[in-house]
Amino acid sequence: MKYRLLRPRRGLLSQRLAVRTHLPWPLRVLGAVLVLVLVAGAAGWAYDAGRRLSGAVPDMAATKAENATLREQAVAMAAQRDRLQAVANTAEAQLQMARGAQEGLAQQLKSAEAEVAQLKEDLAFFESLLPAGGNTSGIHVRSFRVSLDETDALKMHYRLLIMQGGSKAFSSLAEFRGEVQLVVSLMQGGKPVALTVPEAATNPLPGVRLTHYQRIEGAFALPAGATVRAVTVRILQNGQLRATQTAMP
Repeated sequence: MKYRLLRPRRGLLSQRLAVRTHLPWPLRVLGAVLVLVLVAGAAGWAYDAGRRLSGAVPDMAATKAENATLREQAVAMAAQRDRLQAVANTAEAQLQMARGAQEGLAQQLKSAEAEVAQLKEDLAFFESLLPAGGNTSGIHVRSFRVSLDETDALKMHYRLLIMQGGSKAFSSLAEFRGEVQLVVSLMQGGKPVALTVPEAATNPLPGVRLTHYQRIEGAFALPAGATVRAVTVRILQNGQLRATQTAMP
């Protein structure tokens, strides 16, 4: 019994013993990653080499030449843009000059129209100086006009032309001296009102002093809320009425 127990078994001694080294899993993962990187790099290199051989990738020299051409075109386009901007600036300056000239012409036209109106009035005046039949000697109001101010509704302008002589206008006459008085017929508060200008001797209108004719222009103030119906001019000498005429605005 003892001999059999201590005798080794043939089955256990006949098997071979193999010793293997066990690596940690991080190292195995790192190795796998390195292998994948190498494979990917080799694949990329092979792909690029294939493209170069097939002509899919352009030549570097051709690319540089194309880039140089594009840069030249960009420079030419920038120069063209600068030229067009200069032309636009010149056109804008010419447009501004044309506008200024147009405004100047409009102002000249306005002045010419006013001058024509004045010439027409002077023509009518000189026609009135022609000798007339009958006894027309003395002082006469040849023209009297009134108008409201365009910018101030409480101001009225008047223009007056006085003549002495009538049929004797071209003969030697003594100088006439007198005063101008305006009587303004108003409607104020629904009631007629008469306003005398000047109201006081301290603020008189221009005096009359003439041998043949005199033109007088001026303006006077109106009361607020008043409507002018008519204006009568009176030429006085030493308190006596020598000539009168009525005008409506």
